[in-house]
Amino acid sequence: MKKLITLTTIFLFAALLTACSSGLPKEILDTTWEWQQLVETSPAAQSVILDSEIYTIVFNQDGIYNAKADCNMLSGAYEVNGSNLTLLPGPSTLAECGPGSSYDQYVSLLGQVDGYEMENDRLVLTFGDGAGQMIFANSGTVE
Repeated sequence: MKKLITLTTIFLFAALLTACSSGLPKEILDTTWEWQQLVETSPAAQSVILDSEIYTIVFNQDGIYNAKADCNMLSGAYEVNGSNLTLLPGPSTLAECGPGSSYDQYVSLLGQVDGYEMENDRLVLTFGDGAGQMIFANSGTVE
């Protein structure tokens, strides 16, 4: 019974994801974006992300995103309405990444994203009604 419920949930989630269309500009799609910087406005703070290559996100044309959060992988659907962007959580691995990991912070911030913009060839994800930004650099096209 438990397997049937799990399979049904996965099937429904997959159907939902394939029904979505992107809505993002093509320069954002199918590109690996590395998290470079966190800017917070209240209180004002700016952080450079060390090991940015282990905090990435890729937006696929079919409305699905895939992300790497340190030692974990996650994915979900995204919805776009103009410059508004919502990341809907999906499956995730749950490995313990160890001390110094920003896994929890990264996943939490992705859940707060409410918009996006391109600024000087960087992807800027905004969150919390102007409370901050996650700034990503292009690290290459996904094959």
